[in-house]
Amino acid sequence: MEDIGYYIKAFVTLLMLVNPFEGMPVFISATGTATPELRNSILRITCLSVIVILVSSLLFGRMILQVFSITTGAFQIGGGIILFLIAVKMTLGPSGAMKEFSGGGELKPSFGIVPLALPLLAGPGAINGAILFGTGAHPVTDMLVLIGVAFLVGIILYIMLKTGNTLARYIGTTGIEVVTRVTGLFIAAISAEMVIKGMASTFRLVIF
Repeated sequence: MEDIGYYIKAFVTLLMLVNPFEGMPVFISATGTATPELRNSILRITCLSVIVILVSSLLFGRMILQVFSITTGAFQIGGGIILFLIAVKMTLGPSGAMKEFSGGGELKPSFGIVPLALPLLAGPGAINGAILFGTGAHPVTDMLVLIGVAFLVGIILYIMLKTGNTLARYIGTTGIEVVTRVTGLFIAAISAEMVIKGMASTFRLVIF
């Protein structure tokens, strides 16, 4: 069984990759004129969808790698590079999520699945991160704890979206952008570590 630090790292990484601060303005904008019932329905569907996507990635990621004969080391390298590109976009590029996802069309509960949960919140980065942690979970207890971590991420996402208007008033658009960019820096560091570990595993290197 992994030490507590591993689970804390998994929690922090998945929470940063889901990045509720990026989904918050989209949710607020899209549901601003919706009825309370529709808003709460979209909120529940969004958070449940994110949990299902993360848990599915944790459980079946290793199986998918085995089907395609992909080693864990190779996936760490490729996945780490993808995470790094996502981190660069979060750190340097302006967030286009508001314009891309919040406008147009009649609002339905399915908005909580696409595009809010997928691809905005539980997108390629979060899926990739969940698969990486899932492949490192060997005993059943590791996987159970990681599933609990996924549920915890979903609960925090629910709370942040539920209180989104209040949080947005306190930190504002600029605050959300700052948090997103700082998050990108941490994800960049985590992705670099994944690539290093993947190279060490693939090329049998000893890295101190």
